[in-house]
Amino acid sequence: MALTLNGSTRWPSAKELQRLGETRTGDTPSRVRQIMEQIADSIFTTSIEVNTYIKEHPDFTGIGVQMLAEWERGIALSLRNT
Repeated sequence: MALTLNGSTRWPSAKELQRLGETRTGDTPSRVRQIMEQIADSIFTTSIEVNTYIKEHPDFTGIGVQMLAEWERGIALSLRNT
C-alpha cells in the first residue's frame, strides 16, 4: 500500500477501513461496507483490463503482475473481510 494509515503502509484490516470510513465520511456502517464492496468490484474490473494490457504490452508484465498481486492481497486482507 502506498499511503499510510495509522502510521503504517501495511494493508489495513477490514475493521480499520470500516472505522476510517465511518469517521471520515460520517456514513453508516452499512453504507461504508457498500462502498468497500464497490471498491473491490472496481479493482476486479480494472484487473481484467490490466491483464489485457499485459498481453498487449509484454514490457509491462513485471509491474502489471506485481500490481495485480498487491491488489488481490489488499482485497483479501481488507475489503472482503468485512
